[in-house]
Amino acid sequence: MCAALMQLVDGVSSRAVWNYLKIGSSTATESLKQFSRAVVHHFKEEHLRDPSAEELQSIANEYECLRFPGCVGCLDCAGWEWDTCPVGWHGNYKGASKKPTLRMEAVCDDYLYCWHLNFGVPGSKNDLNILYSCTLFQRIRSGEWPRSQPKAIIARMALTWFYYLTDSIYPNWRVFVKTYKKPLNKKQKTFGKHHEGVRKAIERFFGVLFRRYRILQQPCALWFQEDMAVIMEACVIMHNMTVRERKSTYTGARVARVAADAAEAEDAGMTTYHKIAAQEEPIALVEWLHQWAGHVENRKHHHDLQVALTEHEYARAGDNKAEESSGDEFDEGMEAFVGGASTESEIETEAK
Repeated sequence: MCAALMQLVDGVSSRAVWNYLKIGSSTATESLKQFSRAVVHHFKEEHLRDPSAEELQSIANEYECLRFPGCVGCLDCAGWEWDTCPVGWHGNYKGASKKPTLRMEAVCDDYLYCWHLNFGVPGSKNDLNILYSCTLFQRIRSGEWPRSQPKAIIARMALTWFYYLTDSIYPNWRVFVKTYKKPLNKKQKTFGKHHEGVRKAIERFFGVLFRRYRILQQPCALWFQEDMAVIMEACVIMHNMTVRERKSTYTGARVARVAADAAEAEDAGMTTYHKIAAQEEPIALVEWLHQWAGHVENRKHHHDLQVALTEHEYARAGDNKAEESSGDEFDEGMEAFVGGASTESEIETEAK
């Protein structure tokens, strides 16, 4: 166990374990594998699973205090370099870093607790390729998950589905909320800043995970992908155990920020949640799938939700000067300038 923890936490190679514990390289590697398998076998069912209906509601309430009602997490991808990748596989496993890697997709909440992990995709695949092969979103598209839905009114729009915060590479599905690539006015800029501030939780999750278990910072010297996947799952499970154990003791800036946002949000906690019961009759089941699962890739819902959240965020930001955010004052000023005083002499005359 000491050899396994030294490799996981300190990133010590299996050969260097001999200097501390007088254990051979093969024995240290085998102890790492056995320890990781034991962690996954005993704790995966509890600490790396889909959230229950109550936990999903708790996560949504947390994000509602952060002015994102209906949000259930942040989504992004990262990679782990594979040093012993066979040479014949390099073309499939080399990505932007020009080194063989295995990529993972993760979903975490604002406490950095990981609720979803998909590891083992070749490094040449981008975030979209990983998304289309992800079992979580295949279940969302088929209507198998989640089994509940929110009901809230956001800027006069009825919200009846959960969503994730992502970056701009993800598609315009209604289950994703992204920032504006080119913000045109003050409302969109305010929304973009707040969105990035909340979405950086997934970046912090990867940073904390890779810093806490330094074996993930080193190129992996194992030969089999299955062993790498087990080690990754064990690291995430132990990270989740740490987060859950320390969650009640969290203090400082994060608690103050959540408390301030909750105090500002007058309608925080007004969202209701309802369980969804799948139909058993074939005809009713097809209609239900068309109603709930068929709208996951709806681009209009994505746009409407983005606009509603922009208005909601701007209203909660404390700035009620709508004219400053319309983006039309610059055009109106230019029209007045061009139409009313088109030459330097006229401008000087008007100035006098």
